[in-house]
Amino acid sequence: MCTLRIDAGVSFRSKWADPQNAVYLVGTLCFGLGVVHLLTEGEGLGTVLEAGIICSISGVVLVTGYQLPHRRISTVGQWRTVWLGVGVMVSFAMLALSIWMIWRLEDRANELFFLVAFAATLGAAVGTRSGMYSIESEERLNEAEDLTKLLTINQRVLRHNLRNELAVSFGFLNKIETAGADEDVTADVQIIKKHLRKLLRTSDRTREIVSIRENDNEKRFDLSTVVEEQVARIREQHPQAAITTRFDDDCTVSAHAAFPKAIREALTNAVEHNAADIEITVSVQENQQGAAVVEIVDTGEGIPKFDIEAIEGPQETQLKHTQGLGLWIIYWTVKMSDGTLELSESTPNGTVVRITLPQTR
Repeated sequence: MCTLRIDAGVSFRSKWADPQNAVYLVGTLCFGLGVVHLLTEGEGLGTVLEAGIICSISGVVLVTGYQLPHRRISTVGQWRTVWLGVGVMVSFAMLALSIWMIWRLEDRANELFFLVAFAATLGAAVGTRSGMYSIESEERLNEAEDLTKLLTINQRVLRHNLRNELAVSFGFLNKIETAGADEDVTADVQIIKKHLRKLLRTSDRTREIVSIRENDNEKRFDLSTVVEEQVARIREQHPQAAITTRFDDDCTVSAHAAFPKAIREALTNAVEHNAADIEITVSVQENQQGAAVVEIVDTGEGIPKFDIEAIEGPQETQLKHTQGLGLWIIYWTVKMSDGTLELSESTPNGTVVRITLPQTR
């Protein structure tokens, strides 16, 4: 069984629950610890200085929250930064509590609150600050790997697909030069046109893949509407296609602007690369985690193994036909939408294309 799962990280999106506000909340909590310490732990200069230390360090957390949306980090990466900061904060607080317990055994247990508050605030500052930079570096590395894949696609297409199509075209052009009958010339010209059209389509799809990767514009989509529109277009182009739709839930998502194109590519692949009697079912539903799911199931021959292998890694594998390029369009669109793409075999035969996206509340 050829199965591929591409998980770009499904994230929860809402007006209030976003990574920046979460960091602000942590910073405000730390600042509050400093204020509480000032108000409850005495009136001496030492207490004021201790509270000033806590509040100053909490300012680092608040500054990190301000900078977070402006860094080159995805929404999923920003949430990872938040949880890393909280984790380090709790770890430092537990460390401080352990030190206080040792002090208590030695009759020096009068500085518990300051110790815990200082350690927690320092942990939040260290965690969020270092987390932001480490996650950003990690995602830049992933981006570099993605760009390597993208360059490999273009190199592979230019070297293999375009070269082969041009070789066929030039071969028939040579026959035209030596042809002795008009009928033969006409037939050869038609063949040349066919291959040149394939060449143009390959070039256009390659350009689409690059544009999807370079542009991260998002739009709000009603999934039922998108599916209905794309199914209607496929039916116009392929009247013989048997396509059934099922909308179990109303789902709205914020996805890459090319999302309708990705749905059309999945439908086009199912229709054009299978027998005429293929049956296609497109469904929209909400899963148990509250995410939106678009599932395209066909009764065809399945996605060739070499097309899936081309997406699984940047290793050198030839693209046998334009279905491989269509899969790349789907891949990049889902990845740029913080979604999950699954390609698997259907029972008893056929292909399941499952796209999962976070809903917009």
